[in-house]
Amino acid sequence: MKKLVPAIEKIDKIFNYLYLKERASQAEISRDLSIPKATTNRLLYTLVSTGYISQSGKEYTLGNKFDYFSNKNENYNLIKNISYPHLEELSLKFKETFKVSVFDKNKIRVIASIESNDYYKITVPENAIFPLHAGAASKILICQLTEKKLNSLLPEVLPKYTENTITNRDLLKKELFKVNIKKIAFDNMEHSNSISAVATPIYDKNNKIIAALSCPFFSKDSDDSHINEIIKTMKEICYNISENFQKMCYQF
Repeated sequence: MKKLVPAIEKIDKIFNYLYLKERASQAEISRDLSIPKATTNRLLYTLVSTGYISQSGKEYTLGNKFDYFSNKNENYNLIKNISYPHLEELSLKFKETFKVSVFDKNKIRVIASIESNDYYKITVPENAIFPLHAGAASKILICQLTEKKLNSLLPEVLPKYTENTITNRDLLKKELFKVNIKKIAFDNMEHSNSISAVATPIYDKNNKIIAALSCPFFSKDSDDSHINEIIKTMKEICYNISENFQKMCYQF
């Protein structure tokens, strides 16, 4: 039988202790859990630094990261509700379809979508699923993942949807590196032959990308000045959505 990692076992005890007691000092934690003072000090410092525990004066409580993990679906609903008016504004202004997607259970899922009011339009239903490696929103949502995580999610040879699909995992990683720096992603008919797209990120309070705002458009009808104006406005909208989301998260 495999042995437990001592440090993890102590951390688990601290979490359970603070969950039941709600708040406690370092001395109380050390005494009641029979953990050496120096070890308790190191563990608490690390847990506070990573957001798992909060410190107020000499007392410690469970941190905001637990709220974030437990309220993941609520966070998605919050982003959806905040985004809808902006999606409507964008669609009316540019006569394009706009959507918000998230990285949910190792899939790219659309949580909000407003279609263009034109007869000739791109339709994207809510809860639609897109591949991890093909699509502007997909690139935004996985660009911050570690190489180890990417390797676990993506095969070395990726499924091909069009002639433009990136099918080599290493080439995709290079593309994701650029996306993470520039904070903008493009889909050059990589998922559908006639459709391109652009996407920009939405952030949580830890500056982590939690959602992607994207605009799919018909490639043959694209105009550089029109797309550039869309990108400029999308960046502004993403800043507003991120700011409102972060403010509302702090209220809980």
